[in-house]
Amino acid sequence: MTQQLRAHSANRSPDALEAVRSWPSAAARAWTLDTVARARSDETIEAVVASGSAVREVEISDDLDLVLVYRGRRPDLPRPPIDVDLRQYDQDDVPKKLEAGHDYLSWTVRFGRVLFERDAWWTRLRGQWDGRLALPSAPEARERAQRTKRHYNDMVAVGDGDAAAELLVSMLTHLARAALSDGGRFPKSRPELPGQLRGIGEQALADQLDEALAQRRG
Repeated sequence: MTQQLRAHSANRSPDALEAVRSWPSAAARAWTLDTVARARSDETIEAVVASGSAVREVEISDDLDLVLVYRGRRPDLPRPPIDVDLRQYDQDDVPKKLEAGHDYLSWTVRFGRVLFERDAWWTRLRGQWDGRLALPSAPEARERAQRTKRHYNDMVAVGDGDAAAELLVSMLTHLARAALSDGGRFPKSRPELPGQLRGIGEQALADQLDEALAQRRG
């Protein structure tokens, strides 16, 4: 009876298609919709939530970030396309990670759009954490920026321009998030960061990130 009730209470968000404003590719769209369909019949899946720039008001999104929450056994899913970043979490670990200030999950709770949830699982989680999410750690972001800078310098040294361009964007993104956290602002998606930076007076960093993003897009 419990399984029947859980199956009956499974639901896809009415605006599941509209929640993703910018699909990076047809393959990403097809894989995501198939995963949402699977979730309806797989009772181990509690929620599927889209996040990142694909659900924000931006012109271009290079990839789609997805969070899948499960209970017990991790679902056996087909390999996602290269432009889908799927991260799976056991339901019992999610509150612990949020308590520890997990950047990715905190961003998804704040800005993510529900594609599927069972028994309003994600909606209840969001309500429990409303106003409690910590800002990303600025020192950790700067440490990541330093590590990325070393890799960037290595790629420049060997003449790998494409890899260097990606790493430059990543390094500046970490620095932007650190600056915003220091300024008491929760960082939004990457394309929105330059505007946020200008709002706190970080004009130079905003210009650098804008230029790096433009160069990466070619």
